[in-house]
Amino acid sequence: MDGTIIDIRRFTLHDGPGLRSTLFLKGCGLRCAWCQNPEGLEAALGLWYLAKQCIRCGVCEASCPVDAISLHTDRDPFVRIDRELCTRCGACVAACPTTALSFDGSRVSAEEAAATLLRDVEFYRQSGGGITISGGDPLVQHEFAREVLGICRKAGVHTAIETGLSGSWEILEAFLPLTDLFIVDLKIAHSALHVQYTGRANELVLDNYARLARAGVELLTRVPLIPGITATEANLRAMARVIRDNHPGGRVELVNFNPLAVNKYSLMNRSTELFNGMAPLPEGEIEAFRALFEAEGLEVVREHARADGGGR
Repeated sequence: MDGTIIDIRRFTLHDGPGLRSTLFLKGCGLRCAWCQNPEGLEAALGLWYLAKQCIRCGVCEASCPVDAISLHTDRDPFVRIDRELCTRCGACVAACPTTALSFDGSRVSAEEAAATLLRDVEFYRQSGGGITISGGDPLVQHEFAREVLGICRKAGVHTAIETGLSGSWEILEAFLPLTDLFIVDLKIAHSALHVQYTGRANELVLDNYARLARAGVELLTRVPLIPGITATEANLRAMARVIRDNHPGGRVELVNFNPLAVNKYSLMNRSTELFNGMAPLPEGEIEAFRALFEAEGLEVVREHARADGGGR
């Protein structure tokens, strides 16, 4: 089976125990306003234009069979893509001499993806590591994700998935026999605020979380610290109680905000207004939030700013 991926990153340290490789799939059931991997929101391939690499040769316009590309010498960006007309055929990507036009991912088979993930199997065994499937969210391309996990499990490799739980329990349940560690992102406890900032209510997410905890799987709960949104005392206190009630004594990771994703929004011609004035939380504030979770009997395992931006 083929799937659409963003990338495979080898030698990662923040997606489960030990040394790992992480497969980032495209497609997500949520639309978090702060998403740190916006290229992973849609399952289909997207086309990026990198203006700094463009030499304004015009071959992209000439190569497009459906006239989805137009050139504008009088204002930026020079190359404009009509997303409604674009069929993602790749003709402009192939024609561009400087890779100013590129896809935000690729299509690969489950066997190809697993083969790349298994290149470092000896490192996994020596470090207690393994492979992780992230995204996006593996629940979107769930059949592809499970096929990759199955191949890796047969090779004796530790497996993990990172998910926001925005999918049916039937889909999530099918991952149980193939997954050693579930890394779950919980964001906002209040349902109306969850709708406002992620586009969906959180009842399904919280129900899946409760079911997953009852299933007795190894579970790490991540909470992104997004200034003024998730990183408020009211939200984190409520979230700590949700986790306590469903997964008493569970492990929690607080993931500090990182502004690196702002560049991705610019490349995708998307608004960066939300991020204006946002900065990573100072250590003292993180320590105060950590105390909220520990007061509920939870184990805060570490806090850090992830290399991919922190908080899906």
